[in-house]
Amino acid sequence: MAEYVHRVNTGGNFCGHQPENPRIALTEPIKQGKGGIPGVLLEAMRRSVDYYVSPWKIPSLNLANGSDRQQRSERREACLSVLWAILKFTDLVTLKVGVPTPEGGFVNLTVSYLARQTGLQQRRVERALADIQTAGLVSVHPRCEKRPDGSYKGLAAIKAVSKLFFAIFGLQVRLGFEQKRAAKRLKKKQREHAKASGTRTSAARRNLTARAALEKAGSGIQKLNKNQPPKDDQRELALEEEQQRQLQELMYQAKLADPSRTPSECREIAEKAIAARWR
Repeated sequence: MAEYVHRVNTGGNFCGHQPENPRIALTEPIKQGKGGIPGVLLEAMRRSVDYYVSPWKIPSLNLANGSDRQQRSERREACLSVLWAILKFTDLVTLKVGVPTPEGGFVNLTVSYLARQTGLQQRRVERALADIQTAGLVSVHPRCEKRPDGSYKGLAAIKAVSKLFFAIFGLQVRLGFEQKRAAKRLKKKQREHAKASGTRTSAARRNLTARAALEKAGSGIQKLNKNQPPKDDQRELALEEEQQRQLQELMYQAKLADPSRTPSECREIAEKAIAARWR
């Protein structure tokens, strides 16, 4: 039997928590100012720290574990760190937790990702998230998808911050104001993305047209080459004329696919395509 090794406490509790010096932070810096997280979310993060020294600031969270006693300090620390991670990735328009995509979709965050953001063990994050959900500050809706074999695969749950959280710290009016501004910015981005997508779609169509021309040109040249009788001057001349015709067509299609191309660039593309077909 292996000899028992006593745990060494380097300060505070064995989980690394120090009651007089709580660690409420994220592993990655929070971007502030232009391009950073919205001001109302940043202010909510700042004000929420008051909960650590005054647990009755959020009574529902203080009593989330079902006990009449005050929530333990290490649990308060974990709850605040998780709240910070949640607020960092909160979409201001919908208050959902995750990352919006340009196409209008939304990527929900897993608990393991939130754990990496806080630097806490996943089990601590799970307990803190359960307390936050019980307190009514964040809603969590589990999701899953059915596999072909009939089993189910768990997906990242849909999480959303409640307006109650902002009301607790007197930020409900500011939240409504900034949500309206965020909604306008979102509509502008969606219009810009739709416009860019239309441009990319047109370019894709031109590329498909050019590709079809390449295939047609190549098959035409291959057909001539396959059925070529014994070489003579007349046949070589016909092949040269056909090759020049195909070259011009390919140059035209290359220009059509990308109008910014110079004539020399179009010719280079066409010549490479024809050379590849004649190998």
